[in-house]
Amino acid sequence: MDRYLLLPACLALLTALSACTIKEARESCPCYLQVTFTDPEASGPAEMLGWQDGPLFHERVRIEDCRPAWTKAVDKGFLTLSACKGIDQAATAGRTLYIPVGSQADSLYAYFGEVDATGDRADVLVSLRKQFATVLVDIRKTPDVVRSCRFTVDGNTGGFDLLDFSPVAGLFRFEPVPRDGESIVSFRVPRQADNSLQLTILPEDSVPARFPLGEYILQLGYNWKTEELQDIYVSIDLARGRAAVRIADWETGAEFPLIEI
Repeated sequence: MDRYLLLPACLALLTALSACTIKEARESCPCYLQVTFTDPEASGPAEMLGWQDGPLFHERVRIEDCRPAWTKAVDKGFLTLSACKGIDQAATAGRTLYIPVGSQADSLYAYFGEVDATGDRADVLVSLRKQFATVLVDIRKTPDVVRSCRFTVDGNTGGFDLLDFSPVAGLFRFEPVPRDGESIVSFRVPRQADNSLQLTILPEDSVPARFPLGEYILQLGYNWKTEELQDIYVSIDLARGRAAVRIADWETGAEFPLIEI
């Protein structure tokens, strides 16, 4: 009789031990990220950054090689995924992208999002959004006169956080030069941490002027925290000492006075 009672007990113990072993094995299994780029025309190199209480991975991929999806095995848990395309002059350090002094912002398109990677698989749809604003300045002069001017752009934002799109403080300085035959000078700026951005114009045959671009953009109601940044158009009349500012896709703009240096 004792032998018959002992057999079920042994089977129960073996079942419990087996279940524990299976549970431990499943916990050690990775989660597979399945990252899909939603823009079918996107191509070229992209930086893929994973963060989970610290750096998890940082890899460069080619978007066209990631069709239909880019797969990455990671430890299970919650993580932040960042993808960015267009890094050129900027340098990355950890989760931050830095713009070298003397360079404009890169044509950066990026994505970030929180990912629940606690299961066996996590599907992520990546839509790359525009993370720079192009400022186009028309001083209403001939191309020869425009090329004789010096332009300097200064600000207090010198970087970009890849994990939440927030601006990073630092010196920004760039001297844009118009292209041959063009009367418009343009430059790219990143998301701004404050309203310090300014444009200085030094004409060859008239009084230098400073344009507090950041202050005027603020007065227009421009939102530096929007998902995708819009371009900014500036028309300057040096003779009148006035500047008209307009945001792309906005019906109205505003006119402001220039400040002589």
